[in-house]
Amino acid sequence: MPKTQSRYQQDLGFTDARLFVGPGDVVSIQSGGTVALTRNGVADVSFNLSNSSTGIFMLNVSQAIIRRTGFGEDLMEQYGGSGIPASAQVQLYRPDVIPGMNTGQQLQPRTAFKVKGYKLLSMDVIYLIAGAAITTNTIRVDEVKFANNVANAVTSVLANGANGLATATQANPYTTNVPLPAAGQIYRTLADEGLWIEINMATPGGGTARLYGLDLVLEYNFN
Repeated sequence: MPKTQSRYQQDLGFTDARLFVGPGDVVSIQSGGTVALTRNGVADVSFNLSNSSTGIFMLNVSQAIIRRTGFGEDLMEQYGGSGIPASAQVQLYRPDVIPGMNTGQQLQPRTAFKVKGYKLLSMDVIYLIAGAAITTNTIRVDEVKFANNVANAVTSVLANGANGLATATQANPYTTNVPLPAAGQIYRTLADEGLWIEINMATPGGGTARLYGLDLVLEYNFN
C-alpha cells in the first residue's frame, strides 16, 4: 500500500492573479440625479453620473471568485506526531526554508487543513472626472459573515475614505491603485461569507463622472 499522497496540491499561492470587474459585474445604487449604464463608444462602457448626481457602486468579490475552504492531506497512513500547522505558514520541514531534509518531513504529516481560497491584495479603480471636481469619491471594503438565525457580522477591512482616489478633473481616465491594509490581506475561505467593495461618487453642478470598473489584484491558492 503506498504511503504517499494520492494527489499533489501546492502549498503556496500565486501572487500574480488579476480579475477585471466591469460595469456589468457591479451593482449600481442611484441615490440622486442620474446614474446610467452607458455605451460611450466601441469597448467603452461605464456607469455615467450626470451633474449633481450621487451613485453608490458595490461589488461582492466572493461572488466573482470561486473560493475553496481548505482540506486535509490524503494520506494512506499517519506516521504520528502532533501535526504541522497549515501550509501558508512557514514550515520547518519545507526545503525552501531549510535546505537539509528535516525529520519532520518524514515523520510528521500535516494534520491541519491546507490553506486555500483567495486573498485580495489591492484594486485598480478606473474612473473619469470631467467638467468640475467631484464632491465625493470614496471607497471601502467590508466583510460580512452569515449564520442561521444570527445577525449579520460585518467587519471593516478597508475604512471608508478617499484612500488615494482623486477628485480633480482629468482629460482621460484615472487608474488608481488602492491597497488593502496588511491585516486585511488574508485568505477568504469561509462558507456563507461575502467581501463587499463599495465606491461612493457625487458630482456637483457642471461636473460629470464615469466608473469603468476595478481590476482586482489577488493571490490565489486553488491548485
